[in-house]
Amino acid sequence: MTDYVQLGFHRNRGWPWPEKSWGLSPMYGDDGWCRACGVPSHEQTGSLVLQRRGLTVSAGWVPFWQYDAYCLVNDIADEARDRFGLGFRPVLDPRGKHLGASQVVLQSDVVSWFSSEMIAPRITAVHGESGEACAGCGVWRWMPVSMDVLPPPPQSVLHEGRPVIVSPEWFGAGWQARRQILWRSDVADFLVAAAPRDFRLVEMSER
Repeated sequence: MTDYVQLGFHRNRGWPWPEKSWGLSPMYGDDGWCRACGVPSHEQTGSLVLQRRGLTVSAGWVPFWQYDAYCLVNDIADEARDRFGLGFRPVLDPRGKHLGASQVVLQSDVVSWFSSEMIAPRITAVHGESGEACAGCGVWRWMPVSMDVLPPPPQSVLHEGRPVIVSPEWFGAGWQARRQILWRSDVADFLVAAAPRDFRLVEMSER
């Protein structure tokens, strides 16, 4: 089995634009995300746009609000592309100018990672409830937890050996919506070494 870990982050940097859409409209289109919960209705089609105020473009980071958006400065992104085959989109400012950084392209798996019978008790033990369906789009979101609480994805997913794998299930509350993202160990080690002040390793549960 290929080893995977989760990347946690010590801090966030950068505010997505426009604020009224939490930065989702440039990434998914005006009609590509739910106004009630922030869950996209399809894979990302546009670039992440970040405001310049308060943003230091260096090493790697995850912005506020969009916690699936892993960003790397271009020289690190180029090395990650060459070494691991990661795909990237340019990160732009509100005027459409490149910020000298790129966002890792993430695509959800089609195979379910979790059964509700297996993860509902674990999440309820943390939050007192497991999750709920959005009244707007009907998408179920589990309450937010990290992979140290959850079981590993199916062996069929892990055996593929991709540099990064992404759950089809959504987690979050309020306007927060994110997926579970796991990085192959060699990729994660590279990213933590490149941005140690921002990224940290979170081991998966073996239960």
